Amino acid sequence: MKYKFRSKFSTKELKKTEVAELTQLLTASKSLVLFFGAAVKHQELEAIRAKLAPTNAQLRFVKNTLFRVAAKAAKLPEALSSDEVLREATAVLFINTDDFISPIKVLKEALGKNETVRMKIGFLDTEVYEGAKVLTFASIPSKEQLIAKMVGSLKSPLYRLHNALSYDIRRLAMGLSQVASKRG
Repeated sequence: MKYKFRSKFSTKELKKTEVAELTQLLTASKSLVLFFGAAVKHQELEAIRAKLAPTNAQLRFVKNTLFRVAAKAAKLPEALSSDEVLREATAVLFINTDDFISPIKVLKEALGKNETVRMKIGFLDTEVYEGAKVLTFASIPSKEQLIAKMVGSLKSPLYRLHNALSYDIRRLAMGLSQVASKRG
């Protein structure tokens, strides 16, 4: 016996709600990355979504025509909704923070082994970048790593100066303690 699924809503109404959701996601996102990811398995996608959650990013597959309508409604650059970009199956990484490097790193680490996945285009901090250029951002250290490097480089000369200044005092103290132990 066959069961038929009937929705209360027509397909036109469902598409309108999908476009409204996409438009809301696009306006709320500070950065976007579009990529071809049809060959990625569902289990891999769920693992990637779990890794992206702490970075405040969301991964979602979209229909190209609905994305085009939503991008125009959200007043995004024309390059994001061009025919060259929206040709094949499209996945979108919605980044909701100013730090767009961390989610791109997570995406590259997770999908780096998969050669069928390729970046289409990125909209990062009000600038549009080609897919290959988006991946170069993954090699940039994160903000926390850069701060740690800077603090380390500032601390290192101070420690060397402290050791240089206190070296003679330590040698004098050890010499005096040896003399005291001999006279003992």
